[in-house]
Amino acid sequence: MENYKVLMEDGASISTVLVKEFNSSTVNYSNLFLQQGEGDTIIGFDTEWSFTHYAKETEVVLLKFCNRATCLVVKIKDNYSQVQNLGRFFCNKGFVFAGVHMQKDLDKLKKQYGLEVPNFVDLSQLASKVFNRPLLSACGVRELANEVLVDQVGVFNGLAESNLSGENFSRNLIEGATADAYAAYKIAKAILK
Repeated sequence: MENYKVLMEDGASISTVLVKEFNSSTVNYSNLFLQQGEGDTIIGFDTEWSFTHYAKETEVVLLKFCNRATCLVVKIKDNYSQVQNLGRFFCNKGFVFAGVHMQKDLDKLKKQYGLEVPNFVDLSQLASKVFNRPLLSACGVRELANEVLVDQVGVFNGLAESNLSGENFSRNLIEGATADAYAAYKIAKAILK
């Protein structure tokens, strides 16, 4: 596990943990989010896909979770023990996982890893209904954040799409992963309050 401090443009300092492999020192995800998030049960959720030349379809290779204080970036591909730990986390009914345009991601997680996320909220669909603006359902996570969090415009600009599926994770890639999951968290907090 590698730890980073990532400063968001809104002033929040997020402690980001990169988990590349599961071992005995890997923390219980539920406990981490409850302790670091001071009991906050909304988790911003995002994924990264990868296409390999030998596979017939893309695969979910990275999961990103964030609350008010902690971001967890988990490399899931080729890591069975990690999948078991994530399964326990997703089944914790005390958490609400919130993301943007995630139905394909959820379908892939179930098909590829047998993971189900029972407490999931699609923020793009919810925002379009709450604000009576149907076009919000087409926004990506950062665009939706800039539309919904109008008093915090600019907080979620930043890195272009990056390949986070490899072995080498640069500081910029970690910051991008943190920004996406944090944006989902902030949108969820604004809409679900």
